[in-house]
Amino acid sequence: MEEIRINRLPLLTYRYLHTNDTPVSFEAPEKGKAPLFSDLSYVKEGGSLPSDFRGASAATVEALEKGSHYTITIPAETKAQLTITLTGSREESDFKGTFLFYLGKNAHLNLIWILKGDTEKGTCLAGAYYELAEKAQLKVSRLESGLSGVAVFDQRHTVLAEGARADFSAAELGGENIYVHSYGLLAGDHAAMTEKAVYAGTKKQHLDFFYHIDHVGRKTHAEIDVKGALDDESKKIFRGTLDFKKGCSGSVGDEGDYAIQLSPRTKNISLPLLLCTEDDVQGNHASSAGQLDANTIYFLMSRGFSLEEARRIVIEALIRPIVDSMDESVREEIITELRQKLDSKEI
Repeated sequence: MEEIRINRLPLLTYRYLHTNDTPVSFEAPEKGKAPLFSDLSYVKEGGSLPSDFRGASAATVEALEKGSHYTITIPAETKAQLTITLTGSREESDFKGTFLFYLGKNAHLNLIWILKGDTEKGTCLAGAYYELAEKAQLKVSRLESGLSGVAVFDQRHTVLAEGARADFSAAELGGENIYVHSYGLLAGDHAAMTEKAVYAGTKKQHLDFFYHIDHVGRKTHAEIDVKGALDDESKKIFRGTLDFKKGCSGSVGDEGDYAIQLSPRTKNISLPLLLCTEDDVQGNHASSAGQLDANTIYFLMSRGFSLEEARRIVIEALIRPIVDSMDESVREEIITELRQKLDSKEI
């Protein structure tokens, strides 16, 4: 096992802050159990990541190349739905593999990722490459639950042509260490991409979110929105970058990171970053972290709710807009999983 550094900021800050990247003890996992596809019509085995694939680190990308490979091609003018399930068990707790998605012109794909299992150890190392042709539409809903002792590496790279749109929404509710690395390239004019995530950190859980979206085409739009709660000694770090390249005139980008800290022992680090070499653009960023508002809790309790119920209502109100944007098939499961996780603690 070697120590590597992942999710490195594109523009570094002072070293003594220890926030430029994250040190991780990493050992490439075994291939493990094969994924389950709800529909094999557009799926074939094989393929390789492009040479410019951006991952959490060189070591994690190299490990991906040695795993399983699947190519999913959605032809032009086609509407498709696909669910991919990765299940960890005590017998097969690891996974290592890549998924290559190619959406033709004006193709639509509703993609659902399910990561779950009862294993208390292991590593899930997944890489996804998405390439969207003109006016293609991609909606991705991701639910992660269980996997209490697993390190989850979610690495994705998205390239969008003119008029294409990709919407990613994730519920990061499982795993012991969660590492998300997402890169988006808005290459074509009027391309759009959103990255949204909800989370609930408990015990000594570590959540490490990295999002980077490059605006290259004109009048592109990007949004990064991360919301959740931290309890016990859990820790979360958010690195979000919107980079407005020369020539992307008329582009708009927004990013926000919001954390509710239910315990004084939690740790939250937020690094929203805006980079710009173009004049005619609009970039906005926001960050908020802290305890629940006492006046709001008092108001709800005065209406007959218990302290635990009042706190839960506030947390659910924070994340509901993101949950409601996800596929209908996973919404109730997300809320149920969140409540069970919070109810296991006397928050």
